[in-house]
Amino acid sequence: MSGMADIDFPTSTKSARSQQFIEQGISQLHGFWYLEAERSFRQAAKEDPKLAIAYWGMAMANLNNPERARGLIDQAMTLRTKNTSKRERLYIEALNRFTPAKVEEGEVEEDDKEKRKEELREAKKKRGERYIADLEKIIHNHPDDVEAKAFLVVHMWQADRYGVKLTSRYAVNALMGEILANNPSHPVHHYRIHLWDSQRPENALESAAMCGPSSPGIAHMWHMPGHIYSKLKRYADAAWQQEASARVDHAHMNRARLMPDQIHNFAHNNEWLTRNLLYIGRVDDALDQARNLVSLPRHPLYNTLKKGGSYKYGRQRLLQTLSQYELWEELISESGGHYLPPTTSPQQQDEWLGWLCVARYKTGDKKRAAKTLRSLQRRRIALQTQLLDLADSESENQGKDASTRDSVAGDTEEPSPTRAEIKKHLGQLRQVIARGAAASATIRKDTDALQRHFKAAQLDNVMQAQWLADAGDIPGAIKIAQKAVNGGEGQVRPLAVLVDLLWRNGDKKKSQEKFQQLRKLAADADIDTPMLAKLSPIAKTLKLKPDWRIKRAAAKDLGERPPLDDLGPFRWQSYVAPSWEARTAANKLEASGSFSGRPRIVIFYLGFGCLHCIEQLHAFSPKISAFRDLGIDVVAISTESPKVLATGLADFDKKLPIPLLSDAKHRTFKAFRCWDDFENQPLHGTFLIDAQDRVRWQDIGHEPFTDVDFMLEESARLLALP
Repeated sequence: MSGMADIDFPTSTKSARSQQFIEQGISQLHGFWYLEAERSFRQAAKEDPKLAIAYWGMAMANLNNPERARGLIDQAMTLRTKNTSKRERLYIEALNRFTPAKVEEGEVEEDDKEKRKEELREAKKKRGERYIADLEKIIHNHPDDVEAKAFLVVHMWQADRYGVKLTSRYAVNALMGEILANNPSHPVHHYRIHLWDSQRPENALESAAMCGPSSPGIAHMWHMPGHIYSKLKRYADAAWQQEASARVDHAHMNRARLMPDQIHNFAHNNEWLTRNLLYIGRVDDALDQARNLVSLPRHPLYNTLKKGGSYKYGRQRLLQTLSQYELWEELISESGGHYLPPTTSPQQQDEWLGWLCVARYKTGDKKRAAKTLRSLQRRRIALQTQLLDLADSESENQGKDASTRDSVAGDTEEPSPTRAEIKKHLGQLRQVIARGAAASATIRKDTDALQRHFKAAQLDNVMQAQWLADAGDIPGAIKIAQKAVNGGEGQVRPLAVLVDLLWRNGDKKKSQEKFQQLRKLAADADIDTPMLAKLSPIAKTLKLKPDWRIKRAAAKDLGERPPLDDLGPFRWQSYVAPSWEARTAANKLEASGSFSGRPRIVIFYLGFGCLHCIEQLHAFSPKISAFRDLGIDVVAISTESPKVLATGLADFDKKLPIPLLSDAKHRTFKAFRCWDDFENQPLHGTFLIDAQDRVRWQDIGHEPFTDVDFMLEESARLLALP
C-alpha cells in the first residue's frame, strides 16, 4: 500500500515481500489501523508461513481483543526456533508475558467477587509493569531499535489502563525526541499528540504538522492533529485535518471496496468535521456534510440510530446546523423528506418533533406548533403511565418465583424498556417539551415564562440570547451573549449574535468594534446565511464591500500541506460492480449484462451444504414479490458446479423463486472480493446494485446476511435518494 511510513524493522525472513509486509504492518500499528495491520502481517505469513514475528504482529493488532491476541501469540511462540533472531524472540516473549492467559470460567462466590476483582487488577498492573521492563530490555540489548522505543512510548502513555501511573509526560516526550532525532518523519508524532492532547496541547504543535505527512495513506494520522487544533480553538485548521482524513478514507474505500461505516472512526471524524464547520460559519458545507452522512449505506450491526454511526451522527448534526443557525424554513421543508424522515426510535422522533415545533413557532405557524407541542405532551403522559404500570406490575410480581414471573412476561423479540430506560426517555422528553414551551413564550414575548423554561430546555447561551432578545429583553440577552463569546473563543456564531444585539440595542460603537473582530474570525463563513446577512447594515455603515470578510493568513506552524484533492475524493462514491459470468443448473451461461438497467440484489452463497446459506435463501424467498414491487431483481450465485447445483435443486423441498447460478471456478466470488486470500476460501456476500451498475450496499463475511426486512427498507431508501 502507498502512503505508509518509512519503517526499519529487520526480521529473519528470507522473503523480500514478507519483509515489506512486516514493515507495512508496523507502520499501520503506529497509525492504530489495526484491521489493515493484521492483514499486512497475515500476508507476510502467507509469503513466509514459518515466520514467527508475523504472528507477533497479528497479536499486536489485536491487543484490544485479548482472546484473539492470545491465540496468535501462542502461534508465534510455537513457531519461534533457532532461525528466529534473538531480537525477534525478545519481542515475542515480551508480548507472550503481556497478553493474559484465558481466564478460567466458573462462578465466583459473592463474598469472593471483590477479592477476585482486586486480584485481576493487581495481575493486570504487574503485566503492564513487566511489559515496560521487557521493552526496555530490547532497547538495552539493541540501542538502535527505534521501533522498540516507539512501542515503549505508546505503552507508557496507555499504561494507566493497566493501573500503571504515568509519572512524567516530559520523560516520555524526551524518549520520542530520541526517535525523531533518528527519523524526523517517524509516525511517533501520532503518540506525541495523544500524550499532550488532554494537557498542554501546544506541546504537540510540531507533531500536529508532521503527523499526516509521516503516514499519508492512513486517515487516522490526518485526523489526530485535529485534536490539537480544536483544543487550541483553531477550528479552521482542525476542519482541514478532518477533511484530509475523510478524503484518505474515501480513497481507501474506493480501493478496497468498503462501505463507509466499516472504517473505524470514519463517522466520528466526519461528524466532528461538521461541528468545526459550524464553529467557523461554513453553514452550507455543514449542511452538505450532515446530509451526506445520512445518505451513506446503513448496516444493522454498526450504523443505525440505535447503535450509532454515520446515519445517527448525520441526523443529529443536520438538526444542530438548522437550529443553531436558525434555518427554520429549511428545517420545516427538510422534515419528512430524505434526510429527516420519521423514525422508529422514540427518542430520535421526539428530538425531531421538538425542533419542528420550535421551527413552526419561529415562522409564525402557531396553530401547527401548538398541535405538535400537545402531541409531545401526550407522549410524556404515556411514558408516565408506562412507568406507573411497571411499578404496579413489579408490586404484583413480588413474592412470585422466577419461573412464574418469566411465564407472565412471555417471550418477545424486543424486550420491554426498564424503569431506568423509561426515566431517561422521560427526562429527554421533558427537555424537548420545555424547548417548545420556551419557543412559545418567545413568540408571546413572555420573558418571565421564557426564563423559567430555559433551565429545563438546556438551550445553549447563544440560543438563549437570541430568544430572550426576540421576546423583548435585549439588555438581558446581551449579558448572555457575552458569556457565550467568552466561552466560545474562535467561534463565529456567538460573536455574530453579540454584534447584532449590540447594534439592536443602540450601542453602535461597541457593535462596530466587535464586528471588526468578527471580520477576521468569519474568514471562511457563509455571510449570506440569515444570521450573518442581518449584519450587512453594519458593513454599509463602515463603508465596507458586500463581502466584508478579512482573508485568513495561513499559520506558519502548519508545515507543508498537500492539496486536498491529492489525498482522495471529497465524498464517498459507490463503486461500479464487476461484470461477471455464471452458469445455470442446465449449464447455460448467464452474464451480468442481462441484469443491467435494473436494480438487483446479488447473493453469494456456499452451496446447499451450507445450512446458514439455505436459511438465507429461505429468508429472502417470501419477500421476493416485495423486492419486485420496488423494481429489484434477486439472483444468487453458488460455489457449486452446475451438476451439483442441479442435484441440490432436485432434492430441495420446494421451488425457490430466486434464480440460482453456479460459479464453480470462483472467478465471480473473487471479482466481488467474497474471498479470504489468507484462508483461501469463499465468503458469503450480499450486494445491492443499482440500475447504473453501482454497488450501493454490501455485506461480506463468514456469515450470510439474513435481515431481509432491513434489506428491503434500506434498498428502498438508498434507491430513492437524490
